[in-house]
Amino acid sequence: MEIKLPLDAKLVMALGKSGPPVSVSELKLNQVLDAKIISNQVILNTLTVSVADKTMTLQSQQALPLQPGQSLQLQVVKLLPTPELKIIALPVPQSPNSPGFAAAESSTLKLLPSPTASAPAPTAPPFTSNPLALLNPGEHVQAQVLNIGKYTLTLQLTSVPGHTDQPQQTATTGGDSRVVMDSKQLQWSEPAAKLVLSVGSRIDLQILKSGENPVLGASLSAPSTEEHIATVFKQLLPLQVPPAQLLAQLGPLLRPTASDKTVGELLKQLAHEILQQIPDKTKLFEPTTLKQAIAQSGLFMERHLVEAETNPQSLVLQDDFKLKLSKLIAQLGLELAAPKDESSAQQTPSDLLKETLQKAQGNLAKLTLDQLNSLPRDDSPKQVWILELPFFNKTNPETLQLVVEQDKQANSESSQKNWVVSITITPPELATIRCKVSCYDGSVNTRFWSESTSTVDKINTSLDYLRQQFEQKGLKPGFMDVQQGKPTQANPQTLPPQSLLSEKV
Repeated sequence: MEIKLPLDAKLVMALGKSGPPVSVSELKLNQVLDAKIISNQVILNTLTVSVADKTMTLQSQQALPLQPGQSLQLQVVKLLPTPELKIIALPVPQSPNSPGFAAAESSTLKLLPSPTASAPAPTAPPFTSNPLALLNPGEHVQAQVLNIGKYTLTLQLTSVPGHTDQPQQTATTGGDSRVVMDSKQLQWSEPAAKLVLSVGSRIDLQILKSGENPVLGASLSAPSTEEHIATVFKQLLPLQVPPAQLLAQLGPLLRPTASDKTVGELLKQLAHEILQQIPDKTKLFEPTTLKQAIAQSGLFMERHLVEAETNPQSLVLQDDFKLKLSKLIAQLGLELAAPKDESSAQQTPSDLLKETLQKAQGNLAKLTLDQLNSLPRDDSPKQVWILELPFFNKTNPETLQLVVEQDKQANSESSQKNWVVSITITPPELATIRCKVSCYDGSVNTRFWSESTSTVDKINTSLDYLRQQFEQKGLKPGFMDVQQGKPTQANPQTLPPQSLLSEKV
C-alpha cells in the first residue's frame, strides 16, 4: 500500500540549510551529478542531497535503504514538466544482495520545489497505515482483489459511493490504495463466496468496527456486463503456449506413426519450414543472426505486410514466424475438417493433429499478446518491445525472453539514445538467469540475478571476462553486478484489465 503525504515545508527548509537549492535552469538532460545524502525521510519517501554545495529535495515511489553521508551518482532523465533523476551508481552496501538495494538503483526520483519562507506550511493529516481506519462504522467502500494469500487478502480500494466531499488523503477516492486484510477481519455475508473468489473479483465492504485494525462485512459485487464479456473471452480464447512447446510438437508431425495417415505432405512441408528457420544456440551469438531472428520473430509482421506492397521482393515477410504459423494453423484446420478419401470418411481426426493445432493456436495467442503489449503508449515515457526468441540447444527447443526499452525523450532532446534490454534464459545445468543490460550516456551497465547460489558464483567469476568482451567490441563498460534472487518489479502489482477488447482506434 502506498500512502503519499504532503511534505512539511518547514522540514524541507530545515534540511536545506546546508546550501541554496538547485535551480531547474542549472540542470541538463542526461547530466550526471555527484551527490551526497544529507537526510533520508523514510516515512515521506524523500531524500535531501547535496550537489556542489547546493541542495536538492527528491521524492521516490518507495522507501530507499540509504543513509546520511553516503555518496551516489544521479542522472537527469527528464526536465519538463517536473525534473526527474535516476540513480545510476550507489555506494557499496553491507548486504549487496538485499532487494531494497536493488530497488534503489532502479528508482526514479522527482525534484520537489523549494519552499519559500513566506509560504504557509501545509498541515499533514494524521498518519495511518490503513486508509480504512479513516472511515466510520456503516460506511461502504468498493474494492477489488489483487492477491489471495493463505490467511490474507490484498485489495485495491476504489471510490466510496455517496462521499464526493471525502478528503483525498484517505486514498479511497484515487483508486490506487492497496491494503492487506487478515481473513479474520472479513465477515462474509455468504461463506461460499470465499470459494469462488479470484484475482480481479469486486467486493463490497462495510465498516463494522473502525480503527487501525477494522472489521468489515464483505460480499461479492454483481459482475457488470463488461466483466461478463471479458469472462467469455477468457473462456473462448486459446491458452497461451510458449514457442518451445510448439516446436517440440512439430517433430512428431514430420515423422508420424505408420497407423496415423492423417498428416498430409503440405502440412509436413509447413512444419519443416518453421523448424528450418529456428536458429541454433551458437548462431544467436552472431549479431547478424540475432538481428534477423528479432526481425522475423512475428512481432513486426503487420509492418512487413505494408512494406511488402512497395517492395514485393522482400524476403523478410516470407520468413516471418507469425505468417508461417498462421499458414500452419489454416492447413491444420483443413486437414481436421475434411476426410482424406471416401474410405476414411468414418475416420476420427488424428489426436496428433488436434494437439498440434491447440499448441499452434496457443503460440499465436502468446505472440499476439506480445504485439499488443509492445504497442506505443501515450502515458509512458518509454517504448517497450516484448518478444520470445525460440532456438535449438542441440536438438532441444528452448526460448530466450527479451524485453527491450527505449527512452522516447532520447530522440527529441538529445542525440544520445538510452536503452534497457532484459533477458531471461535457463541454460543447461544452470538455474534461470535474469539479466538487465542498460545503456546510459554511452556506458553499458549489466546486472544479473539468479535464485541459485552456484549460478550466482559462476556468473561472478565471469564478470571480468564480460568486461573484456565489451571493450573488445568498442563498448564502454559501466557497473557490473550479480545478485541472488529476482529483480524487483518496476511497477507495483496491478489488476488485470477488465476488457480484452478495445473499440478505440
